[in-house]
Amino acid sequence: MPWNKAENKFLCPCHRSQYNAQGRVVRGPTPLSLALAHADIDDAGKVIFVPWVETDFRTGDAPWWS
Repeated sequence: MPWNKAENKFLCPCHRSQYNAQGRVVRGPTPLSLALAHADIDDAGKVIFVPWVETDFRTGDAPWWS
């Protein structure tokens, strides 16, 4: 999803939803924030994603994507 530096938002090219830097919806039509994941880089430079199972810090709720 492309980051728009001028607007300081992620802009979805499919549905035209907009998200802030934390992935929270700032303009729909989507009703939900982006799913979270833990990301790290291993010794070989490969990006590793691990599912986020903790409380969503943006809403205080359990993750909707789990």
